[in-house]
Amino acid sequence: MKTLRINRTRLIIASGVLLLLLVLLFVVVRAAVRTGCRGGEEAGPTQEPIITPAPTLLDLYAHFDWTETTEISVYDHRADKLITMNLEEYITGVVSAEMPARYELEALKAQAVASRSYTLHSMAHGGCRSHEGADVCTNSACCQAFSTHARMQERWGNDYVKNYNRVATAVMDTAGEILTYKGKLCDTMYHAASGGHTEDSENVYANAIPYLRGVESPYEDPDTQADVAIGTSELVALIAAKYPDSGVTEETVKDGIEIRSTYESGRVEKLRLGKSEITGKQARSLFGLKSAMFTITWSEDGIVFHTKGYGHGVGLSQNGANGMAKHGSTYDEILHHYYTDVVLTVYGADGVPTISDDADLDQSDDGSPFVPED
Repeated sequence: MKTLRINRTRLIIASGVLLLLLVLLFVVVRAAVRTGCRGGEEAGPTQEPIITPAPTLLDLYAHFDWTETTEISVYDHRADKLITMNLEEYITGVVSAEMPARYELEALKAQAVASRSYTLHSMAHGGCRSHEGADVCTNSACCQAFSTHARMQERWGNDYVKNYNRVATAVMDTAGEILTYKGKLCDTMYHAASGGHTEDSENVYANAIPYLRGVESPYEDPDTQADVAIGTSELVALIAAKYPDSGVTEETVKDGIEIRSTYESGRVEKLRLGKSEITGKQARSLFGLKSAMFTITWSEDGIVFHTKGYGHGVGLSQNGANGMAKHGSTYDEILHHYYTDVVLTVYGADGVPTISDDADLDQSDDGSPFVPED
């Protein structure tokens, strides 16, 4: 009887193993059949790597051979806390927030390099101005926008994994790449859409930066044009509240508003408001315009501002970069178009290149800190 019980036990174990082998064999055969079904199709380009929804060092550093990683301190303004994360993980969150994931891959790559260069430039200049101990923060009004995975899922819904993989691929394919000018990190400003021509830095901010020169941006989306209508009473009230000495009234307002001069780009340089004169940037803020590139017409109800573009207009135009990518430009060609005489290079993981404060672009024409995206 004892021997019989042992044999039955062995038989049960052997049956379980056999069943497991059969299941595994079924899975393998099924996978092979699926592969075979696709084998009849024409061979396409090598498929991009599939990246896990949550970034890991293995994912982010799979495409290059660094043995060290760069960590940065990021102040999360929504969670009100300082967190430490890998640089490339941070850049993935920035690109996902700053540029639509539907944009061309080469445009996303250009954005990744610009965002990385801006981040390292910020670190080399003392970090975030608003939060002590932070290299950067997640507030776009101060540093750069940033999306956590929770926010990505909320925004993208069912497209979350696909969009994340797309953005992370752009980041990984450019990992460690930055822009320099004469051996120094560039302050790589960018904006949503230029309206057809970017702007010289000194026309918006305090300093003339040699690599931030206005250039034509021929592939801008015309959908970035917008009209802003303001009624006469509201218009006069806005002017009087900000510029009480202008003397503008409802009776004189039509004759009191005049574009006095524009830059080569087409953005307004000076706008007359009665006895006062303001910059195009100040007008943009006062009247809630998307851009300082505008013209004006009058209707029976008040004024109409016809704007082109979105943002300050300095540096990379995200919309223009996407247009260039659609027309066949690579990310390095896009970057060299929007940033004059720069060098695309790779920085070392063990430190940030030393730069001086000589080429700082710290303040706008009204004294406020620079903001990379509007």
